[in-house]
Amino acid sequence: MITNNFFQDFDFQILNSNDFKEDAVREELINPILKKLGYKAYGNNRIIYSKTLSHPFVKIGSGKRKINIIPDYLFSVNDQYTWVLDAKAPNEKIINSDNVGQVYSYAIHPERKRTIIIFSA
Repeated sequence: MITNNFFQDFDFQILNSNDFKEDAVREELINPILKKLGYKAYGNNRIIYSKTLSHPFVKIGSGKRKINIIPDYLFSVNDQYTWVLDAKAPNEKIINSDNVGQVYSYAIHPERKRTIIIFSA
């Protein structure tokens, strides 16, 4: 269970630093929460990090173009893909068409049509 003092030692002022980017959000904020929730790289509640997926929907004229998409996190519960999570840096607006479109493309992929979750610091 995550308690309201889970990040009591975290200095939230660092979110204002230009040096605190998406990878820091993943490492310092997202990963501790996921581990506390019981997710790891193996087992029944599994995190698949940066899985490359070939997107089947891209065509230019009659020719299909290979496009790969890579969600930050893909989750599986009991070997079933259940949700995706895309990390953003603290200065990113999560409600803009590019970021929403990005995570939507992960969520509608035929391998795992699931819930969309966006995280921003």
